[in-house]
Amino acid sequence: MRVLIIGAGLAGPCLAHGLRRHGHEVRLFERDAAIDARSQGYRIHIGGDGDAALRTWLPAEAYAQAVATACAATGGVSMAGPDLRDFAEVPIPPDSAGLTVDRLTLRRIMLRDLADSTRFGAGFSRYELLDDGSVRVHLTDGSTAEGDLLVATDGANSAVRRQLLPDFSVAVQDSRLIYGRTPMTDEVRALTPRQALDGFLGVVGADGRRLALAAQQFRRDPADFGLPAGEDYVMWGMVAPAARYGPDVDGLGAAELLALAERTIDDWHPSLRALVGLGDIRYVVPASILVAERPAPWPTVPVTLVGDAAHPMAPAGVSAGVAIHEAGLLASRLVSGVPLLDAVRAYEAEMLDHGFAAVERSTRRQAGDFS
Repeated sequence: MRVLIIGAGLAGPCLAHGLRRHGHEVRLFERDAAIDARSQGYRIHIGGDGDAALRTWLPAEAYAQAVATACAATGGVSMAGPDLRDFAEVPIPPDSAGLTVDRLTLRRIMLRDLADSTRFGAGFSRYELLDDGSVRVHLTDGSTAEGDLLVATDGANSAVRRQLLPDFSVAVQDSRLIYGRTPMTDEVRALTPRQALDGFLGVVGADGRRLALAAQQFRRDPADFGLPAGEDYVMWGMVAPAARYGPDVDGLGAAELLALAERTIDDWHPSLRALVGLGDIRYVVPASILVAERPAPWPTVPVTLVGDAAHPMAPAGVSAGVAIHEAGLLASRLVSGVPLLDAVRAYEAEMLDHGFAAVERSTRRQAGDFS
């Protein structure tokens, strides 16, 4: 079986490893020119299901490196108000246990053994279904590729989904998000609340402003495994109503975005303002918050979706693990020996149930409900 995967983030490489282990031909296509061409997420949590998929489908050495370079966090989730006077620990369901990692480090580990199967600088343009039941993909570099199955792991703005499901409903929330990270210096360590150093801290204002803080402190330096050195940092995400950020947030440069994020909490605790203000402008990016509505079942074709490509959700520490879990689900169906379209149909039924339950869960978590 020949499988074409659009998007070489985390879910795509997980699927590729699983299929290659069972003798299938896999090709990954990534629109970015290089693995670190742009900021693509910092510290992420991969829940128990996603962690199990990594353990099952990655080569043993790659999974061991992922665990070794994971975050050394020992705490849980806490919430506080903008004055940082009172902290409340949030009970976390047992199934939330998993792995907390630096996203780029994990991605480097996963892609290292897939160099011969991955093409950077080749984004998706369109696909066509061929008379023999296969699929041809047209790429932005002018080339084409043919396979038995096309899998989209290209995120919430999936171009594959737009062609497969042109009426798919995605709502853009009124709030906007600015992501950043601040290098872990002695000054920053002193500014950061203990709850964010040890785990995850959500700071919630009464007017729609929210700040997520979490420190990435590597258990072992990725350089020990031949990867670029890891630098500890505090990840932050500043959510505010779109009206507060203004209409042109997407057009701002990194320095302007950083200043806007700091200015947005100018009436909050001074340590929070200082922490954001010390952010590294190389890692400051804006983002919209997208949430999908579950679509009606669609005819099964040799094209399918994984993760946010199928069900965009609010950022709440859920989506990465969900996407990796679904990559594992698809791998298990594809290697089961049943006819291809039967495998895809069964996967999509599972994926939609699992994915839209996660959409609901992420929406609750964004509102502070971790039950």
